[in-house]
Amino acid sequence: MNQFIQRDETGKKQENYLTPAELVTFLNDAKQNENITNYTFLLVIAYTGMRYGEACGLQWKNINFKEHTITIERSRDYGGTHKPKTLNSYRTILVEEAVMKQLETYKKWCKQKLLTYGLKLMDEDEYENDDTFVFISHLSGEPIGPNNTAKIMYKIIQRTRLPKITLHGLRHTHCTILLNRGLNVKVIAERLGNTPKMIYEIYGHVLKEMEEASVAAFSQSLNEVGAKSGASS
Repeated sequence: MNQFIQRDETGKKQENYLTPAELVTFLNDAKQNENITNYTFLLVIAYTGMRYGEACGLQWKNINFKEHTITIERSRDYGGTHKPKTLNSYRTILVEEAVMKQLETYKKWCKQKLLTYGLKLMDEDEYENDDTFVFISHLSGEPIGPNNTAKIMYKIIQRTRLPKITLHGLRHTHCTILLNRGLNVKVIAERLGNTPKMIYEIYGHVLKEMEEASVAAFSQSLNEVGAKSGASS
């Protein structure tokens, strides 16, 4: 089943995620109106489902352009750099080619920006040792922090009038889209750095709606066949 489960439209409860169409609108606005750091940051989170602290903690040695993978091995927040949230959070995930191309474009920009501050990234053949943080301020060249990210979300939501979500809502969006596409829960859990149990606990309402929809779809399929064969009541 690949139909996206819609959020409740009563207004009583607003889920912290976007539909696929809303996500496209969100990213298009970010691309058109935000600086290259903000756009690339949001794109990576939306397409990988990583936590924002994990994205802030990415270093260029974690980006493998040849294999199209990103390795998560640290997190950054107000308190500085830390180990990932759990042991499951240590992971290497496959990333779509379009995202990797944007990261290549962004890396070229970073090289130019850092040079203005007398800094430089390592050569491609030495990338495994490059501990420079990926996402840097377009104003100072310093690694971005949580303060930046909250402001970015607010501006985009204001411009697009999309449902209000937090930055973590992009992670929920990634997971919910995958669930609605029928992907294996274990595979999704590994991608997000969770356990299958956590996926069931956090996204149980989505899985329940999918189960109900699958029952209806199965009955509808049999009824359609029955109608053609004269077996329907």
